[in-house]
Amino acid sequence: MRWLWRLLTFIVLLAFLRNFIVPQPKVFISWPEAQNLAPKIQGQIKQLQRFTQDLPASIEVEVRRLWNDFQPSGDGKQV
Repeated sequence: MRWLWRLLTFIVLLAFLRNFIVPQPKVFISWPEAQNLAPKIQGQIKQLQRFTQDLPASIEVEVRRLWNDFQPSGDGKQV
């Protein structure tokens, strides 16, 4: 039974020393889309620019639609 405890202590001591003596492998997190990030952002910017070019016309259409929807028809009662 003594030999089991000695063996277990030796294995634990060996593992403990190995962690301090042998350098741990360095792990680098890589982002595979890193090289595609700039074109992706540029594509999104171009898409936003396309959407915002027609924005004043879109706002004008919406305002006219709202104006026509809420125009008094003349059949309301006076308060």
